[in-house]
Amino acid sequence: MKDINVDSIELGKTLSLPKRFLAYFSILLLYFFYTYNFSLLGVLGPLLTGEYGFSQTQFSFLFSVQSWGLLVGTLVAGSLSVRFGKKRVLMVLGLVFAFSTIAHIFLVGSYHSWVVFRFIAGMALGGTYGTCIGLIVDLFPAEYRGRLTAVASSLFAVSGALAGWISSRWFDTNWTIVIWAAIIPALVAVVMILLFVPDDLELTRSRNEAAGSEKSEKPSYRNMLKGKYLKIAIICILLSGMNFSGYSGFTQFVPIYLQDGIGMSAGQWGQMIAIQNIGQFCGFLIFGFIGDKYGRKKTLWGMLLCGLMIPIYMMLNMDMFALFNVVAFLFGLGLGYSGIWGAYYTELFPEKYRSMSAGFCFNMGRIVSSIVVLFIGIVADSGLGLRFSLVIPAVFFFIGVILWLLLPETLEKRK
Repeated sequence: MKDINVDSIELGKTLSLPKRFLAYFSILLLYFFYTYNFSLLGVLGPLLTGEYGFSQTQFSFLFSVQSWGLLVGTLVAGSLSVRFGKKRVLMVLGLVFAFSTIAHIFLVGSYHSWVVFRFIAGMALGGTYGTCIGLIVDLFPAEYRGRLTAVASSLFAVSGALAGWISSRWFDTNWTIVIWAAIIPALVAVVMILLFVPDDLELTRSRNEAAGSEKSEKPSYRNMLKGKYLKIAIICILLSGMNFSGYSGFTQFVPIYLQDGIGMSAGQWGQMIAIQNIGQFCGFLIFGFIGDKYGRKKTLWGMLLCGLMIPIYMMLNMDMFALFNVVAFLFGLGLGYSGIWGAYYTELFPEKYRSMSAGFCFNMGRIVSSIVVLFIGIVADSGLGLRFSLVIPAVFFFIGVILWLLLPETLEKRK
């Protein structure tokens, strides 16, 4: 990247390459603990359903509430980013999801407090994806965006592995460490963004002025969802919905299933989560390269792999612990398919909607998953049990592959 063409960069054109990557690292740090925050419900599931007596339905409802908050936050943050700039909005979002998470330590046994603060945290988390990706896309030329956004997405896997490792080491002795690890580094990241990320407000205003010169073309969700872009948005939302339904419908309940269903210890299922996320990290990097080199849609093979691994996963027992690790790694590897979605979703829409399109298409899919995951929890509480309900997410991965085939390839259009 030493021959990077700065003329094609829109944000911080005068920044040297080291300073540009310092800005990128600052964004990644907050993105890392944004993704870590998503792991909290999963790793704390055995605590909430065990010691504090939450039912499977109540536990799954917490995920749904968080998802509804994500939807609200996505819409609000996208609009605010157009008005105030992505940097300012991102710092506020980081503060909100950090401080709202503290309440879980002091009110852990109160189900209603979990509902309230997961919704608040969800609103902040919902806006973080789009603002982070929008800043990264503005900082770098198009030919590097797929890999750079894939690296950002890969942090979801790394943070999940960290959550699994922390759980395996401290869950039984001091579970609050799992939550403190989500809070303190996020606050450090906010300070780094303040200091090192260039202000995009002037760029945002110039885009708004340029768009305002065209009748009825100001950046707004209403104007973004016109003509062929409405169809693209609907397919993207459904695709994201299948992604979240498959991923969250399976991974949110796996620790509970592994501990209560087949008798794994916290150390063992924590190791499983870590291995899955190591595979996911590798998948993000591999599919990020494939997406930049051969096309965004080529990565849909990872989604197919996820659907194939789930039924195999559910057929295993404690006598096959080594094979458990292999299947968990392959499942995680497949999950890397979504790493290029940050770049892909921005490329599917006109440039002026960059502050909105990625977050909107990605997070609005949670409407679907919030219903699906709640349904899985209800099925688990029925006589069918978790083992049966956890096979359902495989279907959503397969539907996602079909939906992805309906979308255009964007890499070829830029050549």
